[in-house]
Formats: sequence, C-alpha cells, structure tokens
Amino acid sequence: MLMPIQSDLMLIVDRDAASLQVLRRIADQLGCDRVEAESPESLHAVLAVRVPTIAVLAIDQIETDGLAVLQLLAQYGARPATLLTGSVNARVLGIVKRAAKAGGLTVIGVSARPLDANEVENIVWSHLTQLPPMAKQELERALVEHELILQYEPKVAIFSESLKIQGVEALVRWRHPRRGLLFPRHFLRAMEDHGLMMGLTDFVMTEAVRQATQWQAHGLPLEMVVNLSPQLVKDRAFPDRLAVLLREHDLPAKQLVLDVTEAPDTDDRNLMLDVFTRLRILGIGLSLDNFGTGLSSLTELYRMPYSEIKVDHSLLADVPHERDAQLIVRAIADLAHTLELTVCAAGVETRDMLEFVRAAGFDSAQGRLFGGSMSGADIERLVNGWPRSAPAATGTWRALRIATKEDAGATRRLQSPKVVLVDAP
Repeated sequence: MLMPIQSDLMLIVDRDAASLQVLRRIADQLGCDRVEAESPESLHAVLAVRVPTIAVLAIDQIETDGLAVLQLLAQYGARPATLLTGSVNARVLGIVKRAAKAGGLTVIGVSARPLDANEVENIVWSHLTQLPPMAKQELERALVEHELILQYEPKVAIFSESLKIQGVEALVRWRHPRRGLLFPRHFLRAMEDHGLMMGLTDFVMTEAVRQATQWQAHGLPLEMVVNLSPQLVKDRAFPDRLAVLLREHDLPAKQLVLDVTEAPDTDDRNLMLDVFTRLRILGIGLSLDNFGTGLSSLTELYRMPYSEIKVDHSLLADVPHERDAQLIVRAIADLAHTLELTVCAAGVETRDMLEFVRAAGFDSAQGRLFGGSMSGADIERLVNGWPRSAPAATGTWRALRIATKEDAGATRRLQSPKVVLVDAP
C-alpha cells in the first residue's frame, strides 16, 4: 500500500524569536513542511493529524518545556528524529538527551542558543539524506512503473502594477511504495551513480511538455520551466530531440524555459556553447539558476546565450538586514536588463521581500509566498481563481493578502502556505 504523499514535517517547539527565524528558514530551504506548537493543546492538535519526522525542541520553554514534549510524543507513539536546543549549559542538555533516548527517540544533535544556522542545517540535512542505498533495479522501476510525479511551483510576473501567474517550474518527486514521497535530494545522486539521469530527464521533460500542452488547451498558456541535467549539456543531439517533442505536442518553444546551474561540469566549453545556442535558436528560454552563489556567474553571462538570471534565495535572504546585499541585488537586476536578460527572484517568502524585488526591477518571482509546490490540478485552480482586471488567460491580481497563522488553527498550519486572493474594492 502506498504511503501518504507528503514531505518531511518539522515540528518546532520554541518561543525564542531569533531561533524561530533560523529554524523557519532552514525548514523552507530543505523543503520540509513545518508546524510550530506553542502550547500542549496545539501540540495535541498537531499530533492528532500528522506525525513529525523531525522535531526541534527547546527544553527550557516555559509554556511547553522539552521534557513535557518528549512525554507527549511517546504518548502518541511518535518517534521523530530530535534536535534539542536551549539556553542551558551542556550538562543539562546532556541529561535531557539521555532522557529522550530512554524514551525511544533518536536524538540527532544538541545545540545551545544562539543557534548556529549552518550547524543546525547540517544536522538536519544529514538525517534527511540517511536513507538506505537504493539499488539500480529500484530506480529503474521508478522510471517504468509511473512512481515518479511532477509538482509545480508558480512563477509570477511582478514587473507591472498588477501581478500575474506567468508560468510554473516543474519539480520531480518519487512516490515510493515503502518510503513515501521522496524529494530529489533523496534520489538524484543515486540516479547519477547508476547512469539513469538521462532517463529521468526524459521523463520530466516529456511530462512537463504534456502538462503545458494540456493547460494551453484549457486556455492557460503557462510558461514551463524545467531543470536541465548537466549530462545533456554534453549531448549535441539533445536540442533536436527536444524540438521533436515540442512538435509532437504542438507546444510553442517560447513556452519552455530550461534552468541551468552555472558552469556545468564539462571540459568541452565549445560543445556546451553549441548545445545552448541551438536551444536558443529554437526559441527555448535558458535561465542561469542559483545566480549569486558561485564564482563564475559573471563569466557565464557573456559566454553563454542565457535569456534569464535567477537570483538565488540565499542572497535574497540577507536583504532585510544587510544594506550591501540590497545594493548587490539591485545591481544584478540592472546588469541583467543592460544585457537584455530578464531577472527572476527565487525563494520569495514574505510580502516585504516581494515589494523589495519589485522595487529593484525584477521581472518575476517564485517562492512559498505564492503557494509553494503543488499538483497540476491545484495550479489550474489557482490560476482560474486569480482575480482578473482584464480577460487575460493568466489573470492579474488587484489585491493580495497572504494567509497567516493568526488566520488559521493548528491543523490548517500543517498545510503548505496558500495564497488568499482578495478583490480590491
């Protein structure tokens, strides 16, 4: 029997504002759903609906101390991997760690305040990636038995006064018969090690083009963004195969954008330039992903025929409190437009961040602010429910409000953030 389709759930029990900011950002970056419990009642509501796979517990929280949480987890039979934190000395943390282990929990680490973001992320990441090795036969079965699925993250045009859904980014997931829903971090390396990346890319590309064609038939000409495997950069025949796929599905090439991480690992730069140029001649967009995180991004911009820059979330995350980051982000937008490229903000999570990148001149944005990843059917419902000021297929916002935890109970907060669209008066 298939396990529920869901991502890892991180339970956070902490009232410290600085710690919460760190933990929320880490959960979002790692693709975890998260829920925060501030009282025994809210924790009961959480555990009655869904069992967390990871828990971060502050042992010195007055309203719901860590020891009480440990007892409640045991009562519900929950055994999440647990990280213990608190403003206490190492000896006390060690005692609580032993108590947690005695209660049957797996303690993946302890961390005193103030939390070190890199340390916490490494601890959680190490746990998430500690799945048993996957055999080649298991991976091959996923490709032929329809265990792989696509989810889609909205991409929103933000350059005008009104906002509209410009397109989506296709994100692959593995609906594993025993392990539940797996994210790419769980299986991409194994796919690469067993030489199956081309098969995976073919599946994603075909399914994404099929879905885009279906939406187009429904009057929704959404741009489809697909991540390009570096292995295909070395395949001179790839542009021709992709052109055939587009013709078979009658999808205009301009509706397809390929996300490429900078400087793919290839010694043949001329081959890479040839593949990229042929893709652009076909009319396919080419986006330089994760811009701002590597050393060779500026070189890539004038060497390769990109049509878009996608600024990485890790750079945007510093904007609220770092003036230098603000200046750099604005300069990137100016540089992109000088080179006649569009620029997209990745990982936009708050209304303030949206307003900043709009003011900085960004053309589009993606992130949890717009609903996170969702099924194709959910994308269609989101587009069709988008308030419109004109009869455009993708619609426009006249006003926007984002649901907050003050608007919902604990059980509703278990779900991914959803955009609440409100017509302006």
